[in-house]
Amino acid sequence: MQAKDHIIGFLNEIEPLNLHGFEIRQGGQRIAAGSALPFRNDVPHRMYSVSKSVVSLAVGILVGDGKLHLGDHIVPYFEDYAGQMAPDEIARLTVRDLLTMATCYDKTVYRPMVDANWTKPFFEGTPEHAAGTIFTYDTGASQVLGSLVERLSGETLLSFISRRLFNPIGIRGPVKWLADQTGNPQGGTGLIMPLSDLATLSAFCLSDGRGLIDPDYLRAATSFQIATDTRSMPEEKHGYGYFFWRTRRGFSMYGMGGQMGICLPEADLILATTGDLILNGTGVQPIYDAFFRHLADMRAETSLVDDPDILECTGNMKFRSVSGKRPDRRICIRLKSPIAPVLALELSPDALGFVTEMETYTIPCEPDTWTDGVFSPIGLCIASAAMVTQSEYRSHIELISDTSCAIHTAVSLRADHEATVRIQSSVWECVSGFSGTAQGTWSID
Repeated sequence: MQAKDHIIGFLNEIEPLNLHGFEIRQGGQRIAAGSALPFRNDVPHRMYSVSKSVVSLAVGILVGDGKLHLGDHIVPYFEDYAGQMAPDEIARLTVRDLLTMATCYDKTVYRPMVDANWTKPFFEGTPEHAAGTIFTYDTGASQVLGSLVERLSGETLLSFISRRLFNPIGIRGPVKWLADQTGNPQGGTGLIMPLSDLATLSAFCLSDGRGLIDPDYLRAATSFQIATDTRSMPEEKHGYGYFFWRTRRGFSMYGMGGQMGICLPEADLILATTGDLILNGTGVQPIYDAFFRHLADMRAETSLVDDPDILECTGNMKFRSVSGKRPDRRICIRLKSPIAPVLALELSPDALGFVTEMETYTIPCEPDTWTDGVFSPIGLCIASAAMVTQSEYRSHIELISDTSCAIHTAVSLRADHEATVRIQSSVWECVSGFSGTAQGTWSID
């Protein structure tokens, strides 16, 4: 089977997924790439938990500089947050424990929509099990280590990693790193970069460190360090390194919704993707499955970026707009109990309005196409909406700013003027409490 056939098989399998873009590299060259408009692979995209892997690389640089050791206890670096009486289990935690997510918590302690400082709560929580014993996915670990990089380097996390790693390996940007309200970097979620740069970074992780990071650290970071067999997703059961996931063959950087750098050392092969699969119900497992089914055994000797058959497949990458008819008049739905903070919906032939106590967020949207707009709490978006039957209305909004997020709205209108409304938001950062189902009554203007 030719390499082209491997890639076409892969593209056909991922076609139903809500992917924003992909890039395949092998042997150091770009083999194939594509994106779903309005997303482009050279435009910044929120990376979510890929940020954790980059924090690990920053820690590795500091380890190589002699400024940090994996066996160091974390509390002495944060006495201003921990005080003199930190609980024993917190005091026992080492840098290595945080890198392997073997903290003393069952979940992340900080509350993103509540806490101004995302780092301090890690040192104020109540330990739930012994430190350094089991893997529990705890974004607080990367939050703390991201802050530690800034404390030890005297620079922002982005400035440090750009100077020491991103710039030397050819990451072109633009790159951003979001911070909490107190200025601490969002170590577990805040990285924003183009997909093409994610591919460059993924390829670097297959290297010997290129003199930029200690090869022993990089090898350890991407190797098995702790068991993860209690995870529910099959691909997450293969173990964890230092903020890198192990896979059935190789390792990956993996961010919520489909931000991925899947690395296969044996074939010098990487797949980088961006997307929003949260509302798909399947998570990112289909990406892994398609990768290992079609690409893992591929051997591409030349680039296929300009191959007509590949271009035809990548040209078909698109979001499916909502098909149907426009509402023939303005319909107002008053919810009997709010889907916070939404009190009512306003459906019109060319827009959808979310009514809150403060204002109405009106999003332009039409059937069978995507319309540019602004979801004012967050930023730019595209939207599509239609009456899919005489009594069923559907909309799909895709945020394309610093928060990549889908918002699905479904409205069922009954003849007795009762309505059922379901709003699903794929990311908590959209608006707190923005997902739910409620009953309401509808009227026509």
